[in-house]
Amino acid sequence: MDILKEFISRMPGSVDAIYNPNINKLVTFFAKYLSNIQGLFKQIEYYRNIDNASGNLLDKIGEKVGEVRGKADDKFYRVMIKSKIASRKGDVTVNGILTIIKNSLGVDVRNIKVLPLENEPQAIIIKDIPLEFANDPWEQQYLLKRIESTAAAGIRVQEIRFIDNSSGEVKIVAGTQSSIIITEEDKNG
Repeated sequence: MDILKEFISRMPGSVDAIYNPNINKLVTFFAKYLSNIQGLFKQIEYYRNIDNASGNLLDKIGEKVGEVRGKADDKFYRVMIKSKIASRKGDVTVNGILTIIKNSLGVDVRNIKVLPLENEPQAIIIKDIPLEFANDPWEQQYLLKRIESTAAAGIRVQEIRFIDNSSGEVKIVAGTQSSIIITEEDKNG
């Protein structure tokens, strides 16, 4: 009971809980219940963390930030919530896009490249996002739309290239305003 020791240490010198048995009983009584309350608050804090929440609690966190689950499982729904929170910061620079990817996927962004399209300076290509976070085409489309919505006004995300580090395969998710095109190619090709 760390609370008991802290409680006793905060008692004024005129009231000595160590030598007075009645005060000691009272302090022990309060410390026990404060310890229970502290444990309950730690448990609530643990489950309110996006990484630890699941099911209905994760849905409630998603509602709070304005993100609807759709057909996402808990793992990808965490990515959706984190990307929504990160996109609210409003940084629309290349570093801002990389920060959103880093915060939502929890990946190292040093290998991810954001490049301008050669023939069109108002379009960008994002390369080498790890594929393990978006295996399903719906998840890839979601990430494309999230990144498109965070790019600066007038800047179009031409395509996102996911890379499967386990097989060396590159999957290109090309985005336009009206459709999503998914193709696969060999990393070496």
